[in-house]
Amino acid sequence: MKKSLFALGTLALLAACSSTPAGDPTVAAKRAERDSLKAVYADLGQQLREVEEWLTEHDSTLTRNLPVVTQVKLEPKAFAHYIDVHGNVKADKSAALFAAGGRVRAILVNAGDHVHKGQLLLTMDNDVVDKQIEQAEAQYDLANTNYERQKRLWDQRIGSEMQYLQAKTQKEQAEAGLATLREQQRLSNVTAPFDGTVDEVMARVGDMASPQMPVIRVIGGGGVQLEADVPENYLRTIKEGVPVKVEFPMVGEQFDAKLDHVGEYIDPANRTFKVVVDVPKGESYMRPNLLSDISILDLHLDSAVVVPDRAILEDVDGNSYLFTLTPKSTDEAVAGKTYVKRVSSYKGRTVVTAADSTKALPVGGSIVDEGAKNLSDGQSVRIANQ
Repeated sequence: MKKSLFALGTLALLAACSSTPAGDPTVAAKRAERDSLKAVYADLGQQLREVEEWLTEHDSTLTRNLPVVTQVKLEPKAFAHYIDVHGNVKADKSAALFAAGGRVRAILVNAGDHVHKGQLLLTMDNDVVDKQIEQAEAQYDLANTNYERQKRLWDQRIGSEMQYLQAKTQKEQAEAGLATLREQQRLSNVTAPFDGTVDEVMARVGDMASPQMPVIRVIGGGGVQLEADVPENYLRTIKEGVPVKVEFPMVGEQFDAKLDHVGEYIDPANRTFKVVVDVPKGESYMRPNLLSDISILDLHLDSAVVVPDRAILEDVDGNSYLFTLTPKSTDEAVAGKTYVKRVSSYKGRTVVTAADSTKALPVGGSIVDEGAKNLSDGQSVRIANQ
């Protein structure tokens, strides 16, 4: 050991000395001497490491400062990957009703009322149309009376056929004009387009209605559906009937369901396609436009090597690796680099395979979970109690 220390001191002294000038004839000899000393230094360093390792294992008086890590078993597990999107509750039937221009005369329903298809909900001030209908009815009565008189005469072969046809035409024109005015009157009022519930009444009696502003909203009683927009890059992996998880954060509710429909159209504005979730019956808390978080299953593996994300590191070349543990004692092990490929990740868990297809991962062994960032290949570590 003394000889080793003497050699190390000599090497340090030589390093401190100034370099020999290039023109000195002894340069080659000094270089040879330097190389020889380097070889001695490397040999002594190896001997020193071996002695220190032996003392570390056999000298109970030494304090060992090993990095402390946690471990996790490397074993096959089930893995599921979901696509997380935001959903929106839509009513199966929802209609914003508009009225023709004019003043609101009467509102016949209130918010929350149940209505039937065709039921009158709101009437407009249409006195002008009412007067026109009265005039059209009088014209129709006269034309109809004249037609019936000419028809009786024509049936008895009295009069000309032209008189009969003129009377018939006048009667039909009056009838069509009256029907047009009555349809105009009907359209000026607001009726329910289907059975449902009045969700909101936006107009008041006396307001001036505009064709551009809704006056009443009716929601159908057939139920609701849940819709979401999914990015187009998932078009090949999203299929009808796959399981989904639905959560409503605002009301603290959740349920499992299936994907009922996958849209065939990609919206050019946001590059997404629409999906519809089959909503279970009895979800009374669901209201139109209630927001939700939807997780759609797009990958399921019954058995795969799954590790925590934090256990995977990357070298300077971007290659992924983790540290496998070779036990030395009950609480010590040697950490060794094992290069892997990432397959899929979801919520802190990653499926990996061996980077080298000819080598299998040490399934059944353990890997470093926490504490891997400052380790080096072949380093001894202490396993923390878990």
